[in-house]
Amino acid sequence: MAFIVHASKGEYATTTIRLSVAAAVAKGQAFAEEGWQVVITGPDGNRYHPAEFDRLLSLSTALHSRS
Repeated sequence: MAFIVHASKGEYATTTIRLSVAAAVAKGQAFAEEGWQVVITGPDGNRYHPAEFDRLLSLSTALHSRS
């Protein structure tokens, strides 16, 4: 699974790809703490904002426990 972290601040923008939800959330939180606007796009195409990062982590955990 790949998670895409989109971040922008002023005229700057960056996109990084992380293979685990935990790594994507950690990167997203680091950007958000530095004042960047952040969105994580999950492998299902859903977009998650920083207020939803905990939910993204719990959804991922629930999906893995069913496998």
